[in-house]
Amino acid sequence: MELYQLRTFVAVAETRNLTRAAKRLNASGPAVSAQIKALEEELGVELFCRTAKGMLPTEAGRELASRARRTLESAGELLSAAGSFRSQAVGVVRIGLNNEPGRLRMTEFLARMRSDHPRVELHLMQHGSPEALDGVRSGELDGGFVYENIRDPAGDVASMPLCRVEMAIVGPAAWRERIEAADWGALSAMPWVWFPERCPFQFLLTETFAHKGFDLNKTIVGDTDATLRALVVAQCGLTLLRRDDALDAAAAGEVCLWEREPMSLDLSFMYRRVRENDPVIRALCGVLAGVWGDESGACGE
Repeated sequence: MELYQLRTFVAVAETRNLTRAAKRLNASGPAVSAQIKALEEELGVELFCRTAKGMLPTEAGRELASRARRTLESAGELLSAAGSFRSQAVGVVRIGLNNEPGRLRMTEFLARMRSDHPRVELHLMQHGSPEALDGVRSGELDGGFVYENIRDPAGDVASMPLCRVEMAIVGPAAWRERIEAADWGALSAMPWVWFPERCPFQFLLTETFAHKGFDLNKTIVGDTDATLRALVVAQCGLTLLRRDDALDAAAAGEVCLWEREPMSLDLSFMYRRVRENDPVIRALCGVLAGVWGDESGACGE
């Protein structure tokens, strides 16, 4: 039994879907399926029921997944403890990016890492905030850029604040007069282009409108920023975008903005608390602090 098999087992148990688990693990679907099959054969128990709705853990699967998580946590603690005896940051580091590399200042970050910590091999992977957070928690990622509003402050993940990202509500350019005249209630009743499950954008919108006493009229879902923008241009409804994206789309004549009150999300770099003294994590946080300057907080919370 290998640790990578346990990571695969936990990923499938949490996502209940081979494709989503494969995406989280940066692996192929057949590879994930083969690892689950091999683990079931080694353990001598069926871990999942294969159904049309996905991979549902059996009773044994639920119990063993919990034990697998604890095993992975113990392995991570061992690696972190070993790392604390090293004076230099060494090893392969996997980082989840929740946005375009340029917006996360990766050019400067990579240059400083190569200069200051040449024995760290960086692997950068594109993930949404929820997937990056899951990857950090499971140990599949060493760190990740995540919007703060999806993190459990009491959980096992620590965060280093980086900056505040301004957001904006946008609608089709053809609806400009209607949108500019709308108050919160009228806006909530319009059709909305919604977001994937656990997307930070949906939490921000839902909480903002709930505070005003309104629910939103969700009519269609888009899975990427580009798709959201395209659906708004097609007059499917309103949505929430990064303000810089919204201004670009407005300048192109595609959308109009509604900005009665500022809205924003806090961007952080996250890692597991048990690794806060690991030289690799300290190196990453130190370089990020230099790259983000006065906008960033100290390593930790």
